[in-house]
Amino acid sequence: MKYRLLLIFTAFLAVALNSAAQKQNNINTDTRSAARRFADSLYEVHTLSKIRKIDTIKATKPEIIPPKYITDSSSYPSSTLYQNTWFCDKVKIPNFQFTQIPDQIIIRLTGRNKKGKYSFPCKTGVKSSNYGWRWGRPHTGVDIALNVGEPIYATFDGVVRVAKVNGGYGKMILIRHYNNLETLYGHLSEIKVKPGQIVKAGDVIGLSGNTGTSTGPHLHFECRLLYACFDPELVFDIEKKCLRADFLRIDKTFFGVKPSRERDNEAGIRNNLTKVHRTFKDKPDLSINTLSDNKK
Repeated sequence: MKYRLLLIFTAFLAVALNSAAQKQNNINTDTRSAARRFADSLYEVHTLSKIRKIDTIKATKPEIIPPKYITDSSSYPSSTLYQNTWFCDKVKIPNFQFTQIPDQIIIRLTGRNKKGKYSFPCKTGVKSSNYGWRWGRPHTGVDIALNVGEPIYATFDGVVRVAKVNGGYGKMILIRHYNNLETLYGHLSEIKVKPGQIVKAGDVIGLSGNTGTSTGPHLHFECRLLYACFDPELVFDIEKKCLRADFLRIDKTFFGVKPSRERDNEAGIRNNLTKVHRTFKDKPDLSINTLSDNKK
């Protein structure tokens, strides 16, 4: 009985081993046709190898530089001229007195040795409206026709003072610069900066648009000094998209304010310079070289 059971177990084991061997042979045997093997080899060379190569490359993310912000009032640009005034919710200060400022202010636009950086507010576009009276009311900037979504650039280094939706301006940005000027960018479709953010000339601050009181997509660009606007074409050549000069000489008359000595003369105020002012009134300014040339 034991011998018979041993024989049955031996036969069963042999059948099992033979079946396993056949399965292994079937696995190792390539049953594909010659055409199928050729096609698979091309896929291996031209597709799988590229996928593996891409998988092995480490993806590098571009460095994200966080924006910088001013930390205290001592960081405000041009704080002396603006008498430490800084507002993030309004463009101009109605109670600011122009009589307290000098009769003439000279602004250096390009920095010493002409190394100061500047940027025109847009790379494309043409002037569509001038500074001055328009439709019976003052137009406080120049309009540059642009498509919606074109980048708008900061003209000089400075700090963002206002960045919000503001009435007829729509989405607008106002920057106070270290050269004492302020520039305003209106009718934007998108604002990319925040109040208090430090910007450099040429930084993208927003995108052009058609928001606010606007008859079509364009950039409304203003130049301001001490919360009052003046003609931006005194600073920039709109057609050539460049600065007109390295220096800007701004007189009180730009803002409709009479010089101090003229007001004193009208009021009858006499001082040590009254006689001198009266003597040289309406006389041309002559340099020493000019006088020397005339003598010769």
